[in-house]
Amino acid sequence: MKKFFFCVLALSVFVAGSVLAQSVVADDNFSSLGSWKAAGGSWKADGRLVQGDVQDPIAQISRQIPQSGVYEVNFTVRYAAGGYRNMQEALQGKYRAGFGIHIGIDKASPGRSWGNGKSYLLWVNLDTQVPRSSPHYGLRGQVYQSRSDVDMTLMDKYNAEIMPVNAALNYLGNIPGQSFPVRLVVNTNDGEIRVYDPIDRSYYYYFYLDPKLLKGSWVSLRTSKFSVAFNNFKVTKIR
Repeated sequence: MKKFFFCVLALSVFVAGSVLAQSVVADDNFSSLGSWKAAGGSWKADGRLVQGDVQDPIAQISRQIPQSGVYEVNFTVRYAAGGYRNMQEALQGKYRAGFGIHIGIDKASPGRSWGNGKSYLLWVNLDTQVPRSSPHYGLRGQVYQSRSDVDMTLMDKYNAEIMPVNAALNYLGNIPGQSFPVRLVVNTNDGEIRVYDPIDRSYYYYFYLDPKLLKGSWVSLRTSKFSVAFNNFKVTKIR
């Protein structure tokens, strides 16, 4: 009995320590823009964070958040409008739209810009307007490295097809009205990034980036060529 008591006590201390090690860094319900600073696009907060300009290819909004150790980012994204030039092209399957998040930003750009300080952009892109030979064709998960506000490049190693184009186009009819969860776990010590599957949330994809460039002071949400609503944005420091 004495041994059992000490085992239970040790487990309780471990669990309590794990919980206490976590701290919420940001938890936004978007009743207002609050700490978010827009740089391109048309942003408003009405219980959601909505980027309403369907034409802007470089719409982004930034928030100051310290990033070190291991932290988790959660938010939802919901399609609102756009992603095609006109209805005729949409019926022909010609789409272009993307969204993502910059992490590890040392200093956020104060205005509309291609890059965003020193950071990484984790990006989901659908483009069937470019040639099939283009590295941007189809539905892709991509990582860009930003070196400055004017210098950002796609990392060829991290440019993966999410699903075949025909399957992606067939799935588009299911998107309106749905909110998709985004969950990331970023380890700034060893550079590991975990991106959790929005459907099977127990499954995640992982890859490694330069840990020195993951320790930043800002994050930014970004969209291209369509209107989207973000919500339930939360950042938790795990350890």
